Amino acid sequence: MHLSLTLIFKALTAVLTGSCAVMSHAVLLACFSICLHRSDKRAVERLSFEKAFHPFIAGAYNRLVQELSQETGARISIPPPSIPKDEIVITGEKEAVAMAIACIRAIYEEKKRKTTTISVEVKKSQHKYIVGPKGNTLQEILENTGVSVEMPPLDSASETIILRGEPDKLGPALTQVYAKAKSVIVVEVIAPAWLHRFIIGKKGQNISRITQQLPKVHIEFTDGEERISLEGPTEEVEQAQAQIQEIIKDLMARMDYAEINVDQRFHRHLIGKNGANINRIKEQYKVSVRIPQDSERCGLVRIEGDPQGVQLARKELMDMAQRMENERTKDLIIEQRFHRTIIGQKGEKIKEVRDKFPEVIIIFPDQQQKSDIVQLRGPKNEVEKCAKFLQKLIAELVESSFSISVPIHKQFHKNIIGKGGANIKKVRTQSLSTFGFLSLSNSQIS
Repeated sequence: MHLSLTLIFKALTAVLTGSCAVMSHAVLLACFSICLHRSDKRAVERLSFEKAFHPFIAGAYNRLVQELSQETGARISIPPPSIPKDEIVITGEKEAVAMAIACIRAIYEEKKRKTTTISVEVKKSQHKYIVGPKGNTLQEILENTGVSVEMPPLDSASETIILRGEPDKLGPALTQVYAKAKSVIVVEVIAPAWLHRFIIGKKGQNISRITQQLPKVHIEFTDGEERISLEGPTEEVEQAQAQIQEIIKDLMARMDYAEINVDQRFHRHLIGKNGANINRIKEQYKVSVRIPQDSERCGLVRIEGDPQGVQLARKELMDMAQRMENERTKDLIIEQRFHRTIIGQKGEKIKEVRDKFPEVIIIFPDQQQKSDIVQLRGPKNEVEKCAKFLQKLIAELVESSFSISVPIHKQFHKNIIGKGGANIKKVRTQSLSTFGFLSLSNSQIS
């Protein structure tokens, strides 16, 4: 205080100069006197009252302490419920502070003398409904009954709630506490996790129907868990619970699921080109099939749907997986010049081979690739048999094959070929030979 008065004195001295110097000293002395007088009247008091009685001093929604502050002119600071401090700070004119202290002390002494407590146990999950948004429900109970409700800290496992008030008011307050606790409930419905998306319905239609009828109910599905959480007014939650349980009962009666482990290497074969295999299975057996993504590094394939369809789809997928497990790929080196002979006209000869080994897929390279590799794929034993058969066929072709190049001017090629290839076809048929025409220059022929 002395520092601030000194600064005021210096400031005034600097402003008042010249012919008003004599008068300025009088003004300065007067100002200094006023400051000292006011400083004598100001006061700061700190009172320590048990935290439990602060709500009575503050009143519901802080109205009592605001009225007291207005009437006395003192500023009264009560720590909020979240801060564990007993100290109440009062500042202002000495007389105002004294009046405020007297009033606060009177309220405290009266409540200390007249009030008693009862303790009740309420589920921790229901505490938030007693507290209400920003503590409004606690204020409402205090306003209606004059009873303060003390809640355990949020980070505490305690479920004990203490009601403090006059004995005849505790009963009505307790009734309100229980009513608020039960006004909103949380219920868990148990259903297999795989069934959740069917309960939700296509594009959420099942849940949307329930929440439209009961808008105050919040429904939450926990991914990977078997519980469905419902929160809201008691009556509406009970209705929603009954509807969801009915959906579950219906789905359980007409749906099933199965899981099979398939090596990730074979997943793309189960799916087929552009999803052909898996889409056919889904459509044929009226099931849903979930094959994990490669990034999941999981071999678990899940089938859901009609019980009979699930079992049939499971069997087919397992058979496919078993075949692929036993499947082998073998590359045969066959000179490209023999490919057309093995395939035959319009593929007739290779068809005979494929009919002989129906489980083996025979893949010839495209002519433009100029590759000698012919790929065989299928069950191990059948692939080996097919390979031996083709190798024997190739050996016979090599042994019986003979080729000769005959130089003929290009201008005569059309005569040899004949109309529509008639001549060359006749020679091929009679001689069992193949022909190819090379484009040569006249200098090469001569």
